[in-house]
Amino acid sequence: MDIYRFFHPHHNPRLHSTPLRQQEIGELEQAASELMKALERAQKRSFRNPKPPIMPEHFTDILKAMHFIVNSLQTLCDAHPGDTDGDLADLVNERSSQSGWETWTSLIKEQLGDSSRDLLTEEQNGARSLDNRSVASG
Repeated sequence: MDIYRFFHPHHNPRLHSTPLRQQEIGELEQAASELMKALERAQKRSFRNPKPPIMPEHFTDILKAMHFIVNSLQTLCDAHPGDTDGDLADLVNERSSQSGWETWTSLIKEQLGDSSRDLLTEEQNGARSLDNRSVASG
């Protein structure tokens, strides 16, 4: 996944006119979390085998900042009202032609298909329920 391409307006002009989606905030949080894990591993490596002038304590402030970033992105994600099926469909369309997103787009398409079928089933059940009530009262 080349996440940078989808968050930089030079590579993705739709960023000028499209609101930030919850899915995108979640992806940023995941990327920040992965970076934090990589920095934690780097700090552990520097404990085992320090290479002056880079010492393990140099990572302490970086890791504090990363915790703040991950927590802040989680807060933003929680505060977002959520993505509609249309938002996700647009995102799938944007990414489906890009290499590296094949699995992601397949999963989201499957989820969108399931939610569309669920909505259709709910609508059909609601219509049947109304029909049954009118028959029972008639």
